[in-house]
Amino acid sequence: MIQTLIKHYRERLHRLIDKAKKSGELSSTLDNQATVTLFIGTIQGLVMQSLLAGDMEGIRHDAPRVFKIYRCGIENS
Repeated sequence: MIQTLIKHYRERLHRLIDKAKKSGELSSTLDNQATVTLFIGTIQGLVMQSLLAGDMEGIRHDAPRVFKIYRCGIENS
C-alpha cells in the first residue's frame, strides 16, 4: 500500500514539475526524476529525524527552512 501511495505521489510530482517547466518557473533542463527523489527524500528525512528525536513538532519548525533551500536548488534563475 505504501509503495502504491509513493508511486502515485511521484507521478503527481512529475506532472507538477512538467507544468512548472512549461510556465518557465523551473528550468526546462531540470531532471524530473532527481527533483522528485530529492523532494520525497527530504520529507522522509524530516519525518525520520522527528521520530527518532521523539519530537514531531520539529517538522513544523524545520520544514519551511528546508523547503526554502530545496526551492533555491530547483527554481529557474
